[in-house]
Amino acid sequence: MQVQEKQKTTLQIRKISPHIGCEVTGVDLRQSVDAETKAQLNKAVLDNVCMVIRDQHLTPEEFARVAELFGEVQDQDHPKYSFPGLPTIKRHSNYNVDPNGNRIKEGLHWHTDGAFRDQPPKFTLLYAVELPDAGGNTNVVNMRAAYRSLPEDLRRRLDAMKTNNVRMGSKARFRVNTNNVAIMAQGGQVPNQHPLVRSIDGTGEKGLWFNPNTVENIVGMDPEESQNFLYDLMDKVIRPEFTYSHQWRLGDIFMWDNRSSMHKVNFDYDWNQHRLHYHATTRGERPN
Repeated sequence: MQVQEKQKTTLQIRKISPHIGCEVTGVDLRQSVDAETKAQLNKAVLDNVCMVIRDQHLTPEEFARVAELFGEVQDQDHPKYSFPGLPTIKRHSNYNVDPNGNRIKEGLHWHTDGAFRDQPPKFTLLYAVELPDAGGNTNVVNMRAAYRSLPEDLRRRLDAMKTNNVRMGSKARFRVNTNNVAIMAQGGQVPNQHPLVRSIDGTGEKGLWFNPNTVENIVGMDPEESQNFLYDLMDKVIRPEFTYSHQWRLGDIFMWDNRSSMHKVNFDYDWNQHRLHYHATTRGERPN
């Protein structure tokens, strides 16, 4: 029996900016990669918070195998958008519709994925399959650098804070995810409590970590006070120098460390054109 030889890559990793982002070329992820390449890719996204891997040509099944290079791939939050037989891979499309048949705008506001879970995702991966002619950038902000930029006394205060998280907070300012609104209307969930500042395994750093839409409240504050506090904090730390705006090319895999960042999508493109990505997340540790 022949043993498939793992590809020998000409992997190149280029840093995009001092605070966030790197670009990877010279690897075909349809082929098996060796242990050294896998380790380099994992280190690159940890070090740079987000990473784009260029020029890939993947089926949904191949994309699922690529995601496994970065950890255990999780089932999707809303399985109705997953591919048949692939519960971990979602059609992330502007043609997806909500329970009322209306097209949905996912990722319109700054957030981190899966904060309502007991073990939120470690990495989020998107693979570009169809793109509009212009617009639709995905923006990622480095929340480790954001945390470091704050005065020491404020960092100490934030270190002690905890948030209670559900699918959609009762005072969330932007209730655009009607799937989560429907889940909360049907009885919601028992909140998961997480730290507002978490230690990031594999980096030795701390970062601000929250999704304002999933925060029911900060412990010791009521829901409305909690929202005001979080949005004031975001105004302080979401700065251009900590942010990378990814302009998509077909074949890009763009991924980020979900524990160290927030992200959002620009809805500045022709809504009649299809914007389709394959989407996956890998399981993270419980925040601490």
